[in-house]
Amino acid sequence: GGGLQPQMQALMDMMQKTMGWSSGGGGVADDAGDFKSKLNTAVAKRAGRSLSKGELVYTVTEDPSGGGFWASVANPQLLAQEYHGAEPASSKRAAEHAAAKVALEAEFPAEAAGMAPPKSKKRKAIADIAAPMAAFEDPKSKLIHSAQCLLARSITKEDVVYAVREFEANGAVRYQASVAIPGYDATMYQGADADTKKQAEANAAEVAVATLAPVVAPLDEERRAKKAKLQQEKQAQWQAQKEAKRQARQVGFAVPGQMA
Repeated sequence: GGGLQPQMQALMDMMQKTMGWSSGGGGVADDAGDFKSKLNTAVAKRAGRSLSKGELVYTVTEDPSGGGFWASVANPQLLAQEYHGAEPASSKRAAEHAAAKVALEAEFPAEAAGMAPPKSKKRKAIADIAAPMAAFEDPKSKLIHSAQCLLARSITKEDVVYAVREFEANGAVRYQASVAIPGYDATMYQGADADTKKQAEANAAEVAVATLAPVVAPLDEERRAKKAKLQQEKQAQWQAQKEAKRQARQVGFAVPGQMA
């Protein structure tokens, strides 16, 4: 009867979460395993200790063009750099897994290889591993990161605005895009024309990133330093709480002995 459906849905949800299955139609989510857990395990093994919740910091932002979500993962003490997903995902959870996947492939290629989808995705995985320090090569992702630095906050789709012009050249349809960050200034960055709208937007983003690089670089450095300091404070707080719990357990064990 109808009463069974919620139970079945709950079971499917649990299986999806455990096995990394996806019921959605989004690109990243469809072939994503549980990369967050795998990354957490690999980092903990390298650090020689278990990780507390939140030590790997995930930041999710909505794609400016409405194409899904981007995510990054960072911890200055545990990861070499901040890693961003290679493409937008259909959900916030899938975006976090995409960022974890990039980090895993960059710093733990052996573990990543064990999770890589068969054949069709191998070349992409190999390419990612070959350039581990390129945390987010996609120009639109780079521009999102630049906008975050310039605006000093997480961004929404209204913060990075694309305008695309369609025209015909030599009997073929071409596209040319411009992009702006209205919250920063009114400058429109125009990219080279392309045969697809997606590539035209990427070209515009590339121009914007290159032009803004001298301004973004010191802001990015400052942002990373703040993140590192915050992470150190969180780590110190976690260690203090852990020590307090340990001492409380010792006191708890000592009391019955004294009474005896």
